[in-house]
Amino acid sequence: MVEDKSFQNAVLNDKSGFTLLEVLVAVVILGSTLAVLLGAVNRNLVLASDSKNISIARMLAQNKMSELELAGYPSDTSDEGEYEDFPGFKWYLSVVPLNISSLETDIKIVKLLVTWDNDQQDFEITLAMSDY
Repeated sequence: MVEDKSFQNAVLNDKSGFTLLEVLVAVVILGSTLAVLLGAVNRNLVLASDSKNISIARMLAQNKMSELELAGYPSDTSDEGEYEDFPGFKWYLSVVPLNISSLETDIKIVKLLVTWDNDQQDFEITLAMSDY
């Protein structure tokens, strides 16, 4: 019986647990770490979306430039349109002749701008084309 009381006293007087301050510090550290990780994940998602849109815009611009090359680049024109298969993506075309008297060929400056996100984001291709 004496041993039982000494065991109970030892258990009640044991100070090997965590204090409230230690628990609060651990919670603050954990919360801060989670906040940083969630911010990094969110930024990663935004960058992935931007990368996807830039890849789509580049592909659409290359396709449009191929169409123009097959049709023959028109002289001194401006045009615009939307991509039906890719809602939210638009294109703006500008072809301007560049007259340099010392050259024996006509040069055209072709600018193609592909935009998305209500014209907030864009991708531009500029070429100098000659008939030579």
